[in-house]
Amino acid sequence: MSQPAEPKTSSVAALGAIVSGALILQIAATIVNTAIPLKMALAQKAPLLIGLVGSAYSVGFLAGCFVIPAFIRRVGHIRAFAVFAAMQGALTLSFSLWPVDLWVVSRLGMGLAGAGHAICIESWISGQASAGQRGRIFGLYQILNRLALIGSQIGTGYVSMQSGDIFLFASAAFSLALIPVAMTRAKGPESGAVISVRLNTIWQYAPAAFIGCLYVGLMGGALTNVAPAYGILIGLNQKWAILLTAGIQIGALVLQWPLGLLADRVESRKIMLSATASVVLCTLALGAVLWFSLPHSRLWQFGLFALIGAGSMPIYTVAVAHAYFRLGRERALGLSAQLLFLWATGSAIGPLVSTAFMQVMGPQGLLVYLGALSLATGIYLAFRLRVKPPEANPFAERKPTTPTIPDVSPAGSRSHAEGK
Repeated sequence: MSQPAEPKTSSVAALGAIVSGALILQIAATIVNTAIPLKMALAQKAPLLIGLVGSAYSVGFLAGCFVIPAFIRRVGHIRAFAVFAAMQGALTLSFSLWPVDLWVVSRLGMGLAGAGHAICIESWISGQASAGQRGRIFGLYQILNRLALIGSQIGTGYVSMQSGDIFLFASAAFSLALIPVAMTRAKGPESGAVISVRLNTIWQYAPAAFIGCLYVGLMGGALTNVAPAYGILIGLNQKWAILLTAGIQIGALVLQWPLGLLADRVESRKIMLSATASVVLCTLALGAVLWFSLPHSRLWQFGLFALIGAGSMPIYTVAVAHAYFRLGRERALGLSAQLLFLWATGSAIGPLVSTAFMQVMGPQGLLVYLGALSLATGIYLAFRLRVKPPEANPFAERKPTTPTIPDVSPAGSRSHAEGK
């Protein structure tokens, strides 16, 4: 007896379920990401310790990129999503129970679970989106994600930070994220046959995407985990420090959809070069505002940090769209794991390096880090614009195989960087 045909709306329902769960996850994660550096800065912890706790999440994320794809293939996207949400909810409670010096352990575990969620979500979306719409769908998803992020950031600063139960709120949100995904009757994406993708293949066929994902990690790791503490260290009160951090995401939100749309139509390397150049100019302008003590400096800081967010964070969408264009959508799970691995590599390094700059130069060392990184990335992208990418599809003759973990051996990767 033949099986009934799957409803045409099943893919839409599945996408709706995973996106709804992802937005609730973003709220929970933002509460944790914002509260931790703020509480550490208010407790007068050293910048390097703040950076270490921030990097711990990304180190756990890196480890997750090795083991998560095979786990998702074995249990399926929906069950895997539920497992990772339960892990994050339980670990969030530990911040209320453990001393600050042990928070690094909890962040490691949360990074592992965060990698699982990211791979589930991005491979789910990428595997069902057509090539001509992938940039716009990713852009819309990122817009919704950033709206949830901004709202929860401001809520953290203006409502919950005065409560000792802030981590209880975050833990509850992680649990609530299970509901839309667990209740869906639609099937998750098929993951039984996945083509292996190696880092050296991405570097060879999509080097700008390789560098782009790494750059976003290096920038985002510092902006997310260090910027709240930076606001406190330069003398802002708690509310203005939160607003400064929210400004980064507001700027990213404004440009998220336009860059996602452009990624489907315009040369990706030109988009990324223009964006990184704007970040360099903004860091120079921020330095001038602080050096000359211009009037309304808080508003200048908010506006320029918003432009830094606009020029750096949305590049990930452009890099992902470029990588899928060059390497194909049928290997969504393996490719998503590799791109996230590159982003996580940058996120692990960014907080440590940026806080090392701050330890030596004072709080303004963060601006030096952001400007120097963007300048170096822009120079590389300008060089890549002079080079024609290879025409051959590396997978044209290759059959699907079982999924593999990211290859970061010397033979498998020339660098821990990925860009477009």
